[in-house]
Amino acid sequence: MSDYKTPKEKLITNEQAAELNACFKEKQSGRFSAEEDDSNFSCSSWYSLEDLEGYINYVKQQALEKEVTVDGIRFYFGVYPESTDDESKAGQNTLFMCPTTSSRENCSKDITEIPAMNLGDQGNPPQNDYGE
Repeated sequence: MSDYKTPKEKLITNEQAAELNACFKEKQSGRFSAEEDDSNFSCSSWYSLEDLEGYINYVKQQALEKEVTVDGIRFYFGVYPESTDDESKAGQNTLFMCPTTSSRENCSKDITEIPAMNLGDQGNPPQNDYGE
């Protein structure tokens, strides 16, 4: 028996996931003019279970050392700058995450004392559709 709780009320169907992906791509399609190349547009980011579990364990360990209570992890969308060291990522979308803590305003705020995690894999080619 596992020692974690499945967030059943937050699970979605494959159809709902496909619809979310399609709506995201449709909304983003307007951001490119006819002259622009959208080949760097990525609609997904992939992290191994080992990396995700490792990051969660790292955050827990850092929170203990820094005496901070972590209440979750926030995911941010980003775009690599054109001047990035890895030219293959220049202009590509990315997804990065950072730990959060409760604040007095009754909402979670980012914990910037613990490093965020990035460098997921967008796949090749980066334009993945949900379920493919």
